[in-house]
Amino acid sequence: MPHASKASFSSGPAARGTLLRFLFAYAWKYRFGCVKVLTLQIGVLVLGLLGLGLMGLGVDYIRFEAGQRGIIIKHVVTAEKNAVPPATASADAAPSVKPATTPKPPKWPLGIQPPPDARPMRVLLIIAGVILGLALVRGGLQYAYTIQLNHLVQGQIVVDLRANVYEKMQSLSFRFFDTNASASIINRVTGDVQNVRMFVDGVIMPCIVLVLSLTIYLVYMLRIHVGLTLACLCTTPLLAYTTFRFSRRLQPRYRRVREKVDHLVLTLSEHLHGIGVVKCFGLQEKEKQRFAAANRAVLDEQLGIFRMVSWFNPLIGLYGRINMAILLAYGGWLVIAYERAPDAMTAGVVGLSIGQLLIFSGLLGQFAEQVGNVANIANSAQQSLIAAQRVYEVLTAPVEISSKPDANRLTRPRGSVIFENVTFGYSFTDPVLHNISFAARPGECIAVLGATGAGKSTLMSLIPRFYDPQSGRVLVDGMDVRDMDVNDLRMAIGIVFQESFLFSTSVANNIAFGRPDATRAQVETAARIASADKFIRAMPKGYDTILHEGGADLSGGQRQRIAIARAILREPAILLLDDPTAAIDAHTEDEILQAMESAMKGRTTFVVAHRLSTLSRADRVIVLDHGRIVEMGTHAELMQKGGFYQEIVEMQIADPKDAALAKGVPA
Repeated sequence: MPHASKASFSSGPAARGTLLRFLFAYAWKYRFGCVKVLTLQIGVLVLGLLGLGLMGLGVDYIRFEAGQRGIIIKHVVTAEKNAVPPATASADAAPSVKPATTPKPPKWPLGIQPPPDARPMRVLLIIAGVILGLALVRGGLQYAYTIQLNHLVQGQIVVDLRANVYEKMQSLSFRFFDTNASASIINRVTGDVQNVRMFVDGVIMPCIVLVLSLTIYLVYMLRIHVGLTLACLCTTPLLAYTTFRFSRRLQPRYRRVREKVDHLVLTLSEHLHGIGVVKCFGLQEKEKQRFAAANRAVLDEQLGIFRMVSWFNPLIGLYGRINMAILLAYGGWLVIAYERAPDAMTAGVVGLSIGQLLIFSGLLGQFAEQVGNVANIANSAQQSLIAAQRVYEVLTAPVEISSKPDANRLTRPRGSVIFENVTFGYSFTDPVLHNISFAARPGECIAVLGATGAGKSTLMSLIPRFYDPQSGRVLVDGMDVRDMDVNDLRMAIGIVFQESFLFSTSVANNIAFGRPDATRAQVETAARIASADKFIRAMPKGYDTILHEGGADLSGGQRQRIAIARAILREPAILLLDDPTAAIDAHTEDEILQAMESAMKGRTTFVVAHRLSTLSRADRVIVLDHGRIVEMGTHAELMQKGGFYQEIVEMQIADPKDAALAKGVPA
């Protein structure tokens, strides 16, 4: 069937809002899995904060106990130095001891605190044990989070989206595949689907975690000290502006990367399919250079992205270092003020304890770490948006050929085919067929002849409704094919393309591809009719021999005979043979034509042919020239007319056999 020149997807890019709605709608399908993952991540976050809080509590407790012991020792030493001899001391005389500064006790969570007589080391061991236990639980939750996340994105989202894209491709018309490069389509089903899932695990969930964690950190820090929090977060507006600029500059680069990857895949695909031609002409070095240039183009674009990310991450880190410098200066001053006069200040408003500063420092570090993830989120967002654009184009591509809700069912096809004033073109401005009209009765064999580009294969492709005519109509058994159920119509038609494609499975499965429920006996019968049984049985495992990709281990004639057997097995009412004997030698051609004569009885057969051996067997010959019917009739009638058909036939006469056929003498 026809294949137009390949081009990139021609639909315009969807608006960012449209893509975001598409991505959010798709993510919403997996909301329960996302909730599980987020719950685990929140648990990890909360346990981390509890561990940090207990660490600060432990530091303050150590400070308090050390201060208590220091006061006791100072009291004893001072009392000994200022002691008055018993003989001279008065009864009511008191030693002149300056009261020591009393350290402020730590704030215990939930009002739970150790008993007054608890040994400090025992308390510290309990705190350390709780911190260790929280760390172990946090590690378990982190493991569960990783497993659940990978199961969600790789086991569900990627698999389902790839299946959805593939399923949509099955409903698209031939026009879609004619006008889009196969490399681009393959890349969208594979690489782009992987990048789309990044919107879930690289954008949505990290954003939710980011918002939740930053909110918790911010509230926690504000509770410790409002002024210090505001001072340490003064770089936030700069961060937001930098991230916005980074995201805007990154998006077009990712689009160019995907386009260049498409070109790289296309280059590789063409080389693999044309490896014989490359070696025949000794152009391996040229192909190496061509692939290297395509590979280098992808690398150059990726290096540009890496450079942008490389300066963005340190810049975000610089903002974090500025915040830490403010913490050291301002927070240090607050700790000194607190230590000098702890009773004159209210902790958390004016001064800070060392433990609180430690907690604040940890919170600020985690705050900076989460803010640093903004770069990764922005990076993932751009990748997922570009990939979503490309996947969205496939999922929203118009389905041109489909069955109507009230489509007519074709239960017992007879094989009548009528073209009524049919005009068709792959583009609306350049018709390939012009006002085609003819009728084929059930059981007739119609040969279609014409020069390359005359529209022969295009005419055949309208019968199974691979395309719809722009004007006129095609009728099968008296019904417009546009009003028929598409599956019923195509089940009634057997097709052999000019270049037959075989799958990487057994010979028997290839023959039974259109009729999987066929028995081995039916498969072998179809193979005998197509003159394929003999060479199939000579293969290592006969009908169970596994073919290489595309049937590369078979000759062109063998591939064509298997394809003919595949078409015959369906017992169709209509056979479409697009020059099936083009790759077959004369001897094999005679065998196939003789064997198929009985199979064609009762079936309407259209054969695109150029050989006299095929044309002479047809009930009628349709001659096309530039998409128009210029002659139509039997071989003998057209030879007597002395027109375009006779000229074509006379150009093909190369031996006495052809000469005899041309004169109407049986060979």
